[in-house]
Amino acid sequence: MSNLTSIFQKYVAVIDETRKEQGERNEHIKEEGQEDLGNSDEIREIVNDSFIKECAKLLKFLIELNRVIKEIEKNYMDDLNMTDAEKDEFDMECRLQIQQYFKKFEFLENYEMERHSLLLKKFQSKPHKWSNLLSNKSNNGKQVTHPQDFEKGVHEFRLGVLRCLNLWIKYVSSKFTTIQQERLISENKMNFNSTPVPTLSNNADDFSADAIDISVSQSAPVETVQDEVKHYEETISKLTQVQLQVLETEHSELLNQKNEQLKKVETINKTILDVVNIQNELSNHLTVQSQNINLMLNNQDDIEVNIKKGNKELRKAKRAAGRTAKMTTYGAIAMGIFILLLDYVS
Repeated sequence: MSNLTSIFQKYVAVIDETRKEQGERNEHIKEEGQEDLGNSDEIREIVNDSFIKECAKLLKFLIELNRVIKEIEKNYMDDLNMTDAEKDEFDMECRLQIQQYFKKFEFLENYEMERHSLLLKKFQSKPHKWSNLLSNKSNNGKQVTHPQDFEKGVHEFRLGVLRCLNLWIKYVSSKFTTIQQERLISENKMNFNSTPVPTLSNNADDFSADAIDISVSQSAPVETVQDEVKHYEETISKLTQVQLQVLETEHSELLNQKNEQLKKVETINKTILDVVNIQNELSNHLTVQSQNINLMLNNQDDIEVNIKKGNKELRKAKRAAGRTAKMTTYGAIAMGIFILLLDYVS
């Protein structure tokens, strides 16, 4: 029988290597699982943030309202698909919704500013000495972040979310005011085109019983322009001079009245456009002011933190200077005593 010991040892070595590789793979999988658990905890913390949830809800509502405005815009501009009552109801509901969303945005903004100021006061009143010492060291290969720096990053992120919501509110509000403005312009055009038929009921006594009724419903159909001219001349010839004067005065008065109404409507239209432009300018100005105020508050917080750090460093320097002064005075006294002893001995 041949010697198979060398072959058996080779098989054993191969099995040991495969077992070692499998053990290393299992350890690597366990480490990845622990990292995934840590990441899932961070994700849960992000998801469980009530501020982000409320902002996401508000953004969802704004997108839904914008979609509704886009879908209803065609029917809103058409008088056949929607009545004036339905349009007024839609305007009222949109105004209420936009006001509610703006109040919700102001509430979230005030909440974030108050939360940030309270946390800064907490950090300033109770300084984290251990976190300052550990901030430059690593924990299992990971850099330790100071709580104040972490809070600053969270605050800047939330301010960015609030700016995004503010832009969405401005966009939806401007879209709504645009379709309202188009509706007013179309209604004004319709009012210009629709003029009532003048009646002669007030001056009925001035006409004789033999006067001819010239209403459109009772007039004979006119086929050509010549027939129309003949019909007009016959009607005028049958009217008396007094009746013609009355008609001219009524027509001139009615024309003057309509011209005055047209001028008033034009002035109203101009004022409406001016009001809309002023409203947009005010909203833009308020947005810029709110952003400037937020930046000023952030800068003020940073300045306060720097001032407190400077005061701490100044106190430390004063203590160190006091210690050195005491040491120099004590050394001078000791040297003086030593010199006196030497003089006394000599």
